[in-house]
Amino acid sequence: MKAQSKVSMVVPCYNKAEYIGAMLDSVISQRWDNIELILVNDGSTDATRQVIADYEQRIKARGYDLIIVDQENGGCCAAVHAGLIRMSGDYFCLVDSDDEIYPEYVSRMAGWLDENEDYEWAMCSYTPYKKDSFKEEPMAMTSCAPMADNKQLLERHILRKIITTSWVYMTRAGYLTKCRLVENFCTERRKTYEPLFAVPLMLGGGKLKCFDEPLYKFNRFASDMYYFDMYEKVDKYYTDYSYLYTWCIERACISKSEKDRLLALVRLGKAKDCLYHLNDMDSAAHGVQDRERYIDDIAYETSLLIDELFVPRPQFKPEVFKSKDYMAIMDLLDHIVLETDYRQLVQAAKTSRIIAYGALGKNAQNLLPLFTGTHFEPELLWDAAANADSIVFGKAVAEPSFNQVLDSDIILVFPKQPEITKYVEHSCPNNRVINVTSEKELLMLVRFTEISIDCKFAY
Repeated sequence: MKAQSKVSMVVPCYNKAEYIGAMLDSVISQRWDNIELILVNDGSTDATRQVIADYEQRIKARGYDLIIVDQENGGCCAAVHAGLIRMSGDYFCLVDSDDEIYPEYVSRMAGWLDENEDYEWAMCSYTPYKKDSFKEEPMAMTSCAPMADNKQLLERHILRKIITTSWVYMTRAGYLTKCRLVENFCTERRKTYEPLFAVPLMLGGGKLKCFDEPLYKFNRFASDMYYFDMYEKVDKYYTDYSYLYTWCIERACISKSEKDRLLALVRLGKAKDCLYHLNDMDSAAHGVQDRERYIDDIAYETSLLIDELFVPRPQFKPEVFKSKDYMAIMDLLDHIVLETDYRQLVQAAKTSRIIAYGALGKNAQNLLPLFTGTHFEPELLWDAAANADSIVFGKAVAEPSFNQVLDSDIILVFPKQPEITKYVEHSCPNNRVINVTSEKELLMLVRFTEISIDCKFAY
């Protein structure tokens, strides 16, 4: 039987006495016997160091190698780096001291890497939870499945389209060396380190295996990043985040044009983060309290940034970024940057005949006006309940006539029921059939007319 590879697990620890015991219990419960646990006490001033001492014998009795590093407080980047330079394992993973890991966290990923040498790293989904007065409240799982295609990982990371945390990774030690991750690690920032892993690992091109099952438990509200009570703290955090992206991108072995593109996306990502905290977070619970002092300036700066990054210039009015509408706009811009089905869809709309199915329904009454004057304005309106007198917005509505459908036609299905969409797809197997309510991309495109159908990312 093949011996288990050694997994180096780095845990930065700073003033987490309330939580670190549960984390260490979850490490001891791992179904993997060859673990090197590196605990970096980053100058804690509470009882964190004492809790570590209390667990020392239990960890050693479990058969794990234990390294304890005591250092003056230098922030999370310095603490993680102190662990990285001491690891001797075949694989590396990172665990936060206020979180927990499921018993299969190490075995699922390390076991896969042991059996599949063509994969350089692995990732798992995670379960956020709240913990209040020792009562645990689980939240919906955050899935890593969208990363399984290994495409445009870094761009999607910068745009916050995929998991952005590092503690769900397990990486071959050799891949860290190949990516020069430790060599280029920055210790100058205190609150976050995520880009320091994402940039080199995702640009490195190593094959990634995604386990779409929760192996990690994220204690969401133990993290102070969810308690930004003032906008200055938001700006400081994401300025540091952007700094770390920039640090790694500038040191990456890629062309200048690739660096310029990524750095432009970093600016867009920061704008999205700031707008999120000003618009989406619940101020009464844990959001920004001084929103009104900053929202006008941030909205104006965002409109200018989008005009700089996209051509033709969308020229959005700043007001749209002062509400939750901003996210729909950003989602559409993300589609343009990543060149998803958006490009194929808009090109097809220029030359296709558009047919609206279910035009008499309530959903169509609400949504059809959005399509007026766009490339997606329906030429034909159909509904199974139509008669000779059926008219919607001044246009006649006819009964469906599938035998008259051309292969180039696009059929927009307005009823929400999936069985209706399936019926139309079965009746028109050679056509593009789009359920309007599920294709948010299409709704965004027709809603925000400021974005030209030919709009492109400038980099």
